[in-house]
Amino acid sequence: MKPVASRILAAVVAVSACTSGSAVVAPEEILVLEVAPDSVACVGEAVGRCIQVRNPGEAEWRKFYDPIAGFRHEAGIRYTLQVGRRQVIDPPADGSAWTYRLIRIIALERD
Repeated sequence: MKPVASRILAAVVAVSACTSGSAVVAPEEILVLEVAPDSVACVGEAVGRCIQVRNPGEAEWRKFYDPIAGFRHEAGIRYTLQVGRRQVIDPPADGSAWTYRLIRIIALERD
């Protein structure tokens, strides 16, 4: 086999190995979330506090159980965030089907 062909074959094998099982990475979806100024009591994997979020334009807040990597909520501040969301391939039975990361803080307002 020619050297170039063997390198291509090695690359295909490496990519195939990386895409089997839970190593598959889902595409990231970009969302805008509003975060309420106060967290609330909630029960997920354990009893704790959850932030409340809503999509822009929605009236009702909903409990948000997942962490947002790179974001730390400060009580008394209402945030508008741009976040990336990816679906977790083969999530654990007690884990979330999504991961979130902060892209940027669009706005913040002290209550």
